[in-house]
Amino acid sequence: MKENRDDRNFIPILSVFDLIASTSASVFFVLESIYFVVFPSESLCIGLFFVMTGSSSTSGLLLLLIAVQRYLKICKPLGNQMNESKRKIALMAVIVISILWSCPVLVLAGIKQVEGVVHTINVTGWSCYPTSGKYPTIEGVYYSLFFFLVAANIFIVTLLYIPIGIQIYKHTRKTQTANANIASAPSDSTSESKPVDGPSLVAFTRKKAYRASQINFNMIFMTIMMFYLISYVPTCIFILIGKLSDHDFWYNLSTEEMNIYFTLDRFYVINHVVNPIIYCYFDFKFRKDFISLFRCS
Repeated sequence: MKENRDDRNFIPILSVFDLIASTSASVFFVLESIYFVVFPSESLCIGLFFVMTGSSSTSGLLLLLIAVQRYLKICKPLGNQMNESKRKIALMAVIVISILWSCPVLVLAGIKQVEGVVHTINVTGWSCYPTSGKYPTIEGVYYSLFFFLVAANIFIVTLLYIPIGIQIYKHTRKTQTANANIASAPSDSTSESKPVDGPSLVAFTRKKAYRASQINFNMIFMTIMMFYLISYVPTCIFILIGKLSDHDFWYNLSTEEMNIYFTLDRFYVINHVVNPIIYCYFDFKFRKDFISLFRCS
């Protein structure tokens, strides 16, 4: 049971920050779509960017923390592991780093005047941007570093999960081979008639359930990481495009191109939304308890 608690340790915390990130992003994107050139409040703009940056950064670093934990458990089982005190220290460090990293957004983000031509109509308005233009040099350095750190986090997580995947594949092949050998072995009539010892049967059942749980958790975290990579890569690319382009770039896009751009630019939200679905799908106990909530007793 202790191992299962260790495996689940970061999941509730990750879920909380995913909820904050997806909610704040949804609110911002709805407001941005409705008030694209008449954003109602600069304080609201700055606050939403701060919450989105902080919660997404915490979620990304938690995924890195989970990758390190899984690597130590699966690839270095006899080495130093993340005990409870180390997990608490690492968690506090992740939260503090994310808050400190998000603080510059309070100064850099804001309302910016925009001008452009849409369908031959001159448009002048005020839009919410992560870069208000007050400190162009600092903004360039900060968001370039932000892009680099997100890309580095994705790269490190990928590197950690490659040996994890190899170890899981080897373990699965070994288990399948062992099961095939047992199935093909000749049966012994005397051993079949011999009653199975009670404690041995209980120990075997617990060991089998524990192995199934371990494989389940490996699949949970590997699937979460896969969606993390798929959802964040397009966002990183389009963040870079947006930073290297002029503000007139938005007004030169057709309606279809703008829809594609905004979809891929906001693709990272999928990472925060899909994690609870993945956990519910792979964790049989959680799924059973969740379904029982909707059944009449």
